[in-house]
Amino acid sequence: MTTIFNSLWTIILFSYFQKDPMYNKQGKPSKWGINEYIEKNQENIIKEYEYLVDTIYDVFIFSENLSESGDPEDLGNFYYPDYIIITNEENYVAYEFKDLSKFKQKTLNYTDRTVKSVIFHELTHVLVNQIYQTITNPSPEYGMIRIYPLPRYQFGSTFIEEGICQYVIFHLNESPPPRNIPIPDNITDLIDPENKTNNVYYYSVIFLKDFLDKQGIKKGIEILISNKPPSYDEILNPSSYFNRLN
Repeated sequence: MTTIFNSLWTIILFSYFQKDPMYNKQGKPSKWGINEYIEKNQENIIKEYEYLVDTIYDVFIFSENLSESGDPEDLGNFYYPDYIIITNEENYVAYEFKDLSKFKQKTLNYTDRTVKSVIFHELTHVLVNQIYQTITNPSPEYGMIRIYPLPRYQFGSTFIEEGICQYVIFHLNESPPPRNIPIPDNITDLIDPENKTNNVYYYSVIFLKDFLDKQGIKKGIEILISNKPPSYDEILNPSSYFNRLN
């Protein structure tokens, strides 16, 4: 009995000391692990993004708990001109989508996020800003210092830019595809603060998908931010918006 007990205790101690600090008790990315992953992998992730999407200017990525300094729902932020902060809260399902089993990939919700997906999202904000600075006549609602002659354009420009960033996540296979996303029926549903996450971050992807699939990411961004953002009515009736793009 003593021998069995000692053997079990040895296994327990071995398992404890062999615990991977990259993961918490739930098997998800730990705070320490998120910091470590971003510090060690950001250069390769940026290179991958540039290979798959487009070259971007130098940008530096850091991690901290964004819930302590801003919107508690924020997973990442781009701060002009050249740095990104990714939250190190333990709310991610994995570091990268490919780390998950095929079964897990198929059963995830489209709202579940990997650390890498949030980095891709924020890198796309960098790309949008970069393109804004290089094209001839960008619409001022998309600039870092934004001018909104009408309130509906404020919603519209955010809707378009966040939609582009989310589209890239799905396009680069860093998330399960969006399925059964609720589509707003009217302006009240569209601008209701309780529907913000769905409308601005997910319905926007459905809204932009066919256009960006056809134009490609870089060319699509150039066209989108060269035109006035969509009004509420145009967001609810996509063809009326896309038909007026130059």
